[in-house]
Amino acid sequence: MSILPAFLMLAVLAATPADLQAQDADGVYTVVDEMPEINGGLSALYSEIKYPREAVRAGVEGRVFLQFIVDEEGNVIDPVVLRDIGAGCGEAATEAIQNVKFSPGKQNGTPVKVKFSLPVSFEIRD
Repeated sequence: MSILPAFLMLAVLAATPADLQAQDADGVYTVVDEMPEINGGLSALYSEIKYPREAVRAGVEGRVFLQFIVDEEGNVIDPVVLRDIGAGCGEAATEAIQNVKFSPGKQNGTPVKVKFSLPVSFEIRD
């Protein structure tokens, strides 16, 4: 068991919810009072996905992890594939996420930009 130095313990105890709602230099939050949500839910996203033929032929299944920013109007900007399963699935997930609309994240009742991460599952069904 380790003991925290007194100055570190005071810093941890002094942390407030406002400290956890960090905003980067570009004004993008990572945690907000109301996180963004996909209009229509995940089913709206999955209806936009076109499973790549190459992935179907090769039997590629799994999860693609995306990270992107939801802006103040609920648009997706700067999508990045953090983890891909190959065979075109990362590109298919990126294209689909750009075709859905989000309700924007809110901080103190005001719409703000929020960095968002999302796993997208690919499963071949008969």
